[in-house]
Amino acid sequence: MRSLGPGELRLLRRLVIDPSFRQAKIADELDVTRSAINQIWHKLQTDFHVGIRSNLDYGKLGLVLIFGWAQDSENSEVLVKFSRWLHTNPFVTRLTKSVMSSTMDSRIYFEAILPMKNQYAWFKSQIERFRKRPYSLGLNVEVASNISHHMNLGLFDGSSWGFSHDFRLEASFGVAKDYVRVLPDVDSVKQSETSSAPIVDLVIAAAIESNYHATASEVKMKISELGLESLSSRTLRRRLARLRKIITLPYVNVNDIGLDQKLMVCVKDVNSNESITSRLLNAQASTFPKARVLSGKELTVLDLETPLTVDWLTMSQILSGLVGNTSEICTFIANNHEIEKRLESVVSHLASRIPIGNDSHRR
Repeated sequence: MRSLGPGELRLLRRLVIDPSFRQAKIADELDVTRSAINQIWHKLQTDFHVGIRSNLDYGKLGLVLIFGWAQDSENSEVLVKFSRWLHTNPFVTRLTKSVMSSTMDSRIYFEAILPMKNQYAWFKSQIERFRKRPYSLGLNVEVASNISHHMNLGLFDGSSWGFSHDFRLEASFGVAKDYVRVLPDVDSVKQSETSSAPIVDLVIAAAIESNYHATASEVKMKISELGLESLSSRTLRRRLARLRKIITLPYVNVNDIGLDQKLMVCVKDVNSNESITSRLLNAQASTFPKARVLSGKELTVLDLETPLTVDWLTMSQILSGLVGNTSEICTFIANNHEIEKRLESVVSHLASRIPIGNDSHRR
């Protein structure tokens, strides 16, 4: 990777503080010209794939985000069959296989975005099928209730990371544990109870998820590509503004900045009435260089990108010691996400299933 220049790092840090800012606002904040910001912005996009994406409240769209993991012995044929099923499922948006785990087994982490009405019940029935004989696969699955992304550029000088995974991490988490019941959830999108939404709103939401600043013309083109009923540009601008306000929280996505190790921390609360593990991981996620957190009633996953210098086993031991007997925890190394899709792929599948003769949706 190449190092970030002072101007690039300054702009990136400002974006992380408030990803909703447009270039003109950032130029005013940093007291530089808009053309200078624009030039740096394009360099960041080209070299580091910088973009402003969004976490979504899927419930307001009539959707649920399912997440969980399956575990079995090394070289498990059942795990291979389950992986193949996930690969063929159009609602699966993420699949991550372990290379090595702290529990010395094989693991698959997965996510799926599903309409609550029909597909959710069907997906659950398929999961239950893999739990039963002849498969008897160990499976933990839950509906996400909170989703968040975090990036800590205070640890980054433009070329290297100063993240510590040793006693300083343990001390930081130890202090937070004493106060975790009163710590607020930061940068987290709480998922609402599911309510119905028109297919066009799903298309708009998918566009905002990929690009928080998506325009009406971009959305209109996508609606046309899907063969859905067209809306006026004015109506689309109103809907974009409304959905940005009620279902989204923007975050900065950036790649190729020396975070080449992917770690997945999977936690299951043994006693959800007493455990504070989920709240602790959500509260402390911003101490890591780059983190994504999904949590439900019993399950929490911490999806991390760290420098290669981080000893994942040491970090796993620290986290295991902190959660104690209230939770089961496994940390595993992954090469990458074998599946890494977004809402857009799910919406495209749903749009393809709308009957051609349905005038309320199709042109």
